[in-house]
Amino acid sequence: MKKKKNTKLFWFILISLFVVYMGLYIANMSGYYESRLSKRVKLTNESIQKFEKDVAQGKNVTIDDYLEKETKDYSNKVSKLGLNVSEKVEGFMTTGLSKILKVIGKLFT
Repeated sequence: MKKKKNTKLFWFILISLFVVYMGLYIANMSGYYESRLSKRVKLTNESIQKFEKDVAQGKNVTIDDYLEKETKDYSNKVSKLGLNVSEKVEGFMTTGLSKILKVIGKLFT
């Protein structure tokens, strides 16, 4: 029985890895990554042209005007809930646990 279960697990892992490999291979062959990179280069070239135009006009330039803002907000309800729970646990561990230890200390002295 145990040997049969191990072989099922082996085949499941093998097939899963094959599916992941095929997905990455198809993405590579379809040019997904190259199109993303070319889009990024295009935006960079546009920023360079804008920078050169502003310098030629004598404007006051800063690097922040030409860099892309790539900040992504990954927060959602679940992550906010996790943050709230972790803050409550931290509060308990710092204040509540120290109070409990003080009470236990008074019992033994």
